[in-house]
Amino acid sequence: MPKYKIADNLFSDVIAGITVGIMAVPQGMAYSQLANVDPVYGLYSSFFAPLFYFFFGTSRHIAIGVFAVASMMVGNVVTTLIHDKQQLTTSISNVTTVYTRYYSNIVPFEVTPVTLISTLTFTVSLYQIAMAVLRLSFLTSFMSDQLVAGYTTGSAFHVLIAQFSKIIGVKLPRRKGLFMLPRMIGDTIVAIPQSNLFTLGMSAFGLCFLFVTREYFNPWFARYSRIPVPFELLLVIAMTLSSYFFNFNEIHNVPIVKHIPEGIPLPSLPDFRLIPYIWMDALTLSIICYMIDANQELYAIGFSSLLSSFFPVYPAGGSLSRSSVCEMSGAKSQIYVIFTTLLLLIVILWLGPLLEPLPMCILACIVIISLKGLFMQFSQLKRLWRVSKYDFIIWIISCGTTFLSDPSIGLIISFAFVLFSVVLREQWPRVQRLYSTPNYDAFKDGLVYQGLTPLGKGVVILKFESALHFANCEQFKEKIFEVVEDSDFHSVVVEKPRRLSMADEEIVRLQGMNQYKRRLIIIDCSAICFIDTMGAEIMCEARKFAAESCTDLVYADIPEPVLDVLLLKDFKDFLPMDALYPNVREALKAAGIDRL
Repeated sequence: MPKYKIADNLFSDVIAGITVGIMAVPQGMAYSQLANVDPVYGLYSSFFAPLFYFFFGTSRHIAIGVFAVASMMVGNVVTTLIHDKQQLTTSISNVTTVYTRYYSNIVPFEVTPVTLISTLTFTVSLYQIAMAVLRLSFLTSFMSDQLVAGYTTGSAFHVLIAQFSKIIGVKLPRRKGLFMLPRMIGDTIVAIPQSNLFTLGMSAFGLCFLFVTREYFNPWFARYSRIPVPFELLLVIAMTLSSYFFNFNEIHNVPIVKHIPEGIPLPSLPDFRLIPYIWMDALTLSIICYMIDANQELYAIGFSSLLSSFFPVYPAGGSLSRSSVCEMSGAKSQIYVIFTTLLLLIVILWLGPLLEPLPMCILACIVIISLKGLFMQFSQLKRLWRVSKYDFIIWIISCGTTFLSDPSIGLIISFAFVLFSVVLREQWPRVQRLYSTPNYDAFKDGLVYQGLTPLGKGVVILKFESALHFANCEQFKEKIFEVVEDSDFHSVVVEKPRRLSMADEEIVRLQGMNQYKRRLIIIDCSAICFIDTMGAEIMCEARKFAAESCTDLVYADIPEPVLDVLLLKDFKDFLPMDALYPNVREALKAAGIDRL
């Protein structure tokens, strides 16, 4: 704060903060429906999480708050643990009190959505702080771009289909487990004849309005201003006023937001008894809500979740859409968070009840339009197929398993498959046959580079492009076997060794000639960054196997960590110094076939 430059930064931070806050109001209310809680809890979550992150975070552009995927996962937890509710009315001294009782087949004590989401947020914070203490932020490196893209695309289907009931104005049963989405689609098709036509027409208008303004007006307006027009908020205000004056709920039976309490809720302790019932869901949520690599950010989002959990909020993370708007709006520092939370505070304290007539289908429209960027990730598939079949399969597996199962299960399966794909890539590494320039000053893949020629019969250079360890050492040996047994290579006639006098041996040495003609295999080891015991043993076995076929097998350009292992006494007897060369050209020169 003492270094903050008011003249340079304050105006930009004010604009960015208000812009993000304007987006956070309708999105917070909309995403709360995915979490199966009242809209006000989306506002609470969008207020407390960034407020606490302000004190711990290091990113000036990330916008912490609720987002679709996490909200939907929270909704699945609420649906799983709370299967029914009943409103009870009591009258004492002419004072009527309405109390809602919730029922669960899993939890043996009374649980409410508010206590559930607060405890879930608390448990998520424990995981994130534990990962920060143990410095496990490196695990995010296994969350490849293809895994995240496939998973979020699959999750987008869950979010989309969950909005169908609000779009058509018919309450549909909630599904869970394997093939839940196909069953929900079937429920929607069956319910279409019972659609509320007024709600359906209003949804169609909302979707068209948001699509046209986002896709056509905002890109045009961006050429003149860095601040986007808040069409989502304008739609919310317009439809709220229309619903209020024309009484959509009473006349046309349109579901509306109804009650939004005023004021800030008092802090309270989470219900720690719920932790054993939600620990697995909290683990996946702790990963989903964290997408930044720096270990400090784990502390930041962990502490913000911990402090937020004493209020009725559900887990929050970095919102991609609002973070992008924050950057485009020119935020200079985290001070912008003050103005975002201030705007949300005004809505929570005073303006919230004014939004009670808002039709629920408009919130569903906001959620659906926000999914466009996730579905556009399908365009990556064509490029992934050309670049890497492994990445293509990871994308398909992540999207498919998430679509056909619960998102939490989909994330676990996707993450496990990514780890398995690493093993597959290591087990079947690429082995290149290298060709050379006429002067032997470069050795490259002849299928890629022009002007390269083979070294002639009886001489082969291979490059093993992977670490050499227990998982792929047999592949290494098989490649050597393939070369030795190749008809062209094997057809080279070799001469049996003959005894030379000491004078003849000196002549051979001075003239750089071989004592007798043998086949030669050179292994370029420059890409072997690691070797274990089985890898070193297979290098010795391969040399022995080649020698039995009158073939010299030598190793060139060995990285120092690998060389340190090979020079140990256990392997030095099988790999003498005349089998190890600093580069390929030196190995050729030692064989007497270098042209220069």
